[in-house]
Amino acid sequence: MAEIVQFLNQNGAPFTVNIYPFLSLYADAHFPIDYAFFDGTATPTPDNGINYMNVFDANFDTLVSALKAVGLGDMPIIVGEVGWPTDGDINAKVSYAQRFYAGLLKRLAANQGTPLRPNTYIEVYLFSLIDEDAKSIEPGKFERHWGIFRYDGQPKFPMDLSGQGQNRCL
Repeated sequence: MAEIVQFLNQNGAPFTVNIYPFLSLYADAHFPIDYAFFDGTATPTPDNGINYMNVFDANFDTLVSALKAVGLGDMPIIVGEVGWPTDGDINAKVSYAQRFYAGLLKRLAANQGTPLRPNTYIEVYLFSLIDEDAKSIEPGKFERHWGIFRYDGQPKFPMDLSGQGQNRCL
């Protein structure tokens, strides 16, 4: 992996990572649900003197630490996929997706970054635009329900892409 990262760096390419806080809940029934969101209600998780308030920051900074270990701590990172499903699991529901996106977009708009990269713009791509009814459900029934739009193209919930709290539909 270090050779791949070196290659990306030598060619001016960023490291792209997918971060899915929902999957932490799906994989572990005892995972603290508030830690998947950004609203400050989670019990902090300490790591080497840093208190993490959400799994997104912890996952992102795990990558930053790994890149530092190979001498590339400043390598650009893009979050290629992040999202929350709205059906197919007890924790895959519209209210949780709305809570997740509202918190994420507010954080991104504020350029807060993460504890290891504070006050840093993070480039993030939302997954997914629309539900995919032909997608495999082998990992779980939620796999077909990542879209922020339903199959008919209607938004599932109000969403402020500016992160400014205007809470209007797309």
